Amino acid sequence: MVTFQHVVKTYTRGSSTITALSNVCLEIPAGQFCAIMGPSGSGKSTFLNLIAGLDVPTSGDLLLNGESTKGFGDREWTRVRREWLGIVFQAFHLVPGLTAMENVALPLRLQGKTTSVIRQSVENMLEIVGLHNRAHHRSSELSGGEQQRVAIARAFVHQPRLILADEPTGNLDSHNGLEVVSLLQRCSREFGQTVILATHSEAAAAKAERQLTLCDGQFS
Repeated sequence: MVTFQHVVKTYTRGSSTITALSNVCLEIPAGQFCAIMGPSGSGKSTFLNLIAGLDVPTSGDLLLNGESTKGFGDREWTRVRREWLGIVFQAFHLVPGLTAMENVALPLRLQGKTTSVIRQSVENMLEIVGLHNRAHHRSSELSGGEQQRVAIARAFVHQPRLILADEPTGNLDSHNGLEVVSLLQRCSREFGQTVILATHSEAAAAKAERQLTLCDGQFS
């Protein structure tokens, strides 16, 4: 569960103060696939960055599974990102020199899993995303849609409670984009994780069970 309690996030640029989030009170229950819509600059990435611990609220509180993150330092956020969280980026962020299998294995290696557990888990995830036959191809040998599927497999492989997807269709054509969102939807249903999708695409958002619109720092 993700809970925002009167969260405000402001930035200072020169003599100006920009409000990215304004008194946000919101709860996203465990297991829900939620889409956050809004134009560029509406605060979607800020919203996700707060959940991931890449930024902190100016005021208010963010709770993860009922636990306040107010006192979290680098160690606590590292633990959250390693064990509790998976992230899918617009730009894929695969490691160029590694194969699809090696990229997907990274979260499990960080957790210290055994070689046999890693191999089985990675093979299962690549099968689910339809890339079992591309396991030994490097990222440069994969299409954009295939790279994003690898990124999704990497985000889900360590079975985190929460997946954040920040404009994952932004670098894809409409067909591949909808396939990627359908894959997020399928993985969410099969593994029971909460998925929060930030998107400007109405077609992508329509696949989520809940749609929220962020504009001028507030949800409607």
